[in-house]
Amino acid sequence: MLKKLILLCFFPLLIFFCDVPTGLKPTQSGIAGTVFFKNEWPKQTDEVMVVAATVFPPTSLEDIIMSEPLDTFVDSANYVIWTNPEAFAAVGVVWKEKEQPWEVTNIIGIYFPTDDKFTPGSVTIPDRNTLVDSINIEADLSVARRKVDSVIEGTLTLTDEWWDGAEYVLVIAAKTILNPGLLDLTFGFPMEANFDTTTYSLPVQPGTYVAIGAIVTEKGQPIGTESIKGFYKKKASDRLPTIVKIPTDTTRISNIDITIDYDFRFP
Repeated sequence: MLKKLILLCFFPLLIFFCDVPTGLKPTQSGIAGTVFFKNEWPKQTDEVMVVAATVFPPTSLEDIIMSEPLDTFVDSANYVIWTNPEAFAAVGVVWKEKEQPWEVTNIIGIYFPTDDKFTPGSVTIPDRNTLVDSINIEADLSVARRKVDSVIEGTLTLTDEWWDGAEYVLVIAAKTILNPGLLDLTFGFPMEANFDTTTYSLPVQPGTYVAIGAIVTEKGQPIGTESIKGFYKKKASDRLPTIVKIPTDTTRISNIDITIDYDFRFP
């Protein structure tokens, strides 16, 4: 009799606990793919991650979601970024040097679904049950930027007025202007497009740069060659940009002044 009474007392409790949720369902949506590395791994490599950015280029850490660190000193590595449904303007690979902080501009690879290497491919996660797969990226380890003290600096000057939609300005240094891709560029940090004139300082690796220019991003528009709105020219009458050489990792080049013009068209 006592045994039956105990069972009768505990039976309602068992039903109650079976109906109580055991926890939140884990995130099942995200982005996945494989990163294929080319060229030699820099000895000072610390970590590499895949990042998805809601805007490109990202202006703060709030604009990006990161994967777990990938395997290093390998030919390829799989990745997954678990995240809620969202539209991402770009997915890329960021390299980190030993004893240096993460920099979202130290990009060694970008997802390009077409042959246009200047416009990142966007990725949209439609719902909480979708893992968007096969977002594969080629990462070029030769463009990883180590910490240096070499700098290009100058002024940015607007010719007229800011046009509707202009959001951010980025100074770029390019080693080629013949069918350039985003990985051919060194990017500065975004500056709000709200100035008549301002100064800039762009850390660059030693080398020869065939063009120093300015990109203007526009709200709701992907970045492209049409985003380039000016180059540094020693003489205003010059048809091509002026070449700038950085011989050492302590070289500092000043007076690299750029005019921003809405009507500028990339050659």
